[in-house]
Amino acid sequence: MITTGSCLCGNFTWQVTGEPHMTYNCHCKICRKAHGAAFATYWFVTPEKFGWINAPFTITRITYPFSGLFERTFCQTCGSVLPTTASPWMIDSDEPGIYVPAGCHDIGPRPKCHIFAAHKAPWHTITGPLPRHAEYPPPNDFGIVPEREPPAPRYGGIRGSCLCGDVRFEVLQPFKLVHQCHCRRCRKSRAAAHATNGFTSPDGVVFTKGESKLKHYKLPGANHFTHTFCKQCGSGMPQLDTNRQIAVTPLGSLDDHPDREPDNNIFVANKADWYEITDNLPQYTETPTV
Repeated sequence: MITTGSCLCGNFTWQVTGEPHMTYNCHCKICRKAHGAAFATYWFVTPEKFGWINAPFTITRITYPFSGLFERTFCQTCGSVLPTTASPWMIDSDEPGIYVPAGCHDIGPRPKCHIFAAHKAPWHTITGPLPRHAEYPPPNDFGIVPEREPPAPRYGGIRGSCLCGDVRFEVLQPFKLVHQCHCRRCRKSRAAAHATNGFTSPDGVVFTKGESKLKHYKLPGANHFTHTFCKQCGSGMPQLDTNRQIAVTPLGSLDDHPDREPDNNIFVANKADWYEITDNLPQYTETPTV
């Protein structure tokens, strides 16, 4: 197997050669925050199976006290999560492995299991036949991934925040729509199988901390597509589009249950070949006809 991946802007490209040692969907809150998605899909590969094709500048590596030994890396231009080196996992070796975000690849191996299923997003339902592990799968015993309680809401809305906590916001309106989008742009920006985005008016989202720490990357050639993320940790954040009078909020960034689940799967014609849609939600080749 040879598969090439890249971030949304294309500054960083890499190649995976050979089958990963392990592939999984991770539902821990740290991965959900970092990717701004329902879950992250990672391939664990040994160093000889991974190589950078283009890495134009030094990758920022951030290790959080509550994130264990797993470093978080992202492209500072577009916010996409990037491959990172971490301690060995499920491998008989003392050599660190490479964790590759599958969402940055169109083709590749399918995940073999769900991990941290006990910590899944309350608005997401795990479906399909893959094995589910409440924490790390046996025989690994690395303990649990701790979660932090966010500050009390200021305006009584649904709380959300980035991974590092520098940016916080509240959603004040019920989501009008919640799409699971499988388009290549969303997959690259989230570095995940799909994006799950909730839509309100711009007035429906208010930032309570760190709005100045947001960065916006508008994809060249796109009419509207813009990825908004935290400069410090790369977490996907709400985009307030006043021109179209919408706010687009990644549900993976929420701290509270929105009392709402996804409505459908859109742009399924563009989904990654390694991901199988197993839910019963309506599917649309592109977007629903209104």
